[in-house]
Amino acid sequence: MDYFKGLNRKDYIIKANEMIKREGIDSVSIRKLAKEMKCSSANLYRYFANRDELIYFAQLAELKNYITSLNTAEKVWSNVWERYVGVWYCYCMEAFRKPLAYNLLFFNNYETALSEAIGEYYRMFPEEIDESSTSFQAMLTNPEFLGRDFEMCKLCIADDAITYDNAVMLNRIVCLLYKGYLKTIMDNKITDEETINKYVWDYIYDCELAVKALASDLKGYTGYKTVIAKSCK
Repeated sequence: MDYFKGLNRKDYIIKANEMIKREGIDSVSIRKLAKEMKCSSANLYRYFANRDELIYFAQLAELKNYITSLNTAEKVWSNVWERYVGVWYCYCMEAFRKPLAYNLLFFNNYETALSEAIGEYYRMFPEEIDESSTSFQAMLTNPEFLGRDFEMCKLCIADDAITYDNAVMLNRIVCLLYKGYLKTIMDNKITDEETINKYVWDYIYDCELAVKALASDLKGYTGYKTVIAKSCK
């Protein structure tokens, strides 16, 4: 076994993600990963402070499907509110099916330094967001949970669809609302597709209530069900 094999941070992230997919998060340890990669555990500690940091970076790969769905859905959005609610729709469709991973990524940062991890991750794996629009890249690399949503709020402000003060309220309402939904799904260990889909649409309807109450101009937005119907034509 080579003590230091010339492996880098990215190599370990890729392998840890493979192990998570194969065996689950709880199965991953620094010692087990080092054994699988035929190197010393000390080598991993050159790149990661602890197991939590390694797991956090490895789990960021779980955002791939979300990013793909964003890029696909963007092609049918015709106004800022379709974009705003649509981002949440794409996000909830993934997060509610992978609540533990998404909770870890966005609410269980073990160290302050991990709040910068998303930006670092996409510098290592730029191909995962290369096809995303500039606004999506700004959202995805924002280190704060409320900050990511506010990147979309800023587009609505720029289009005179909402005032700045109301956008701040909308940002707070929809983000805290989402956290409540995610916690409910985790606490009740909800996994069946029908119930997950119901929670997605319940969240979207609640989000739309906030939008309609705070928007200055709905720009013709009639509801995300309409957008889904349009995308199926």
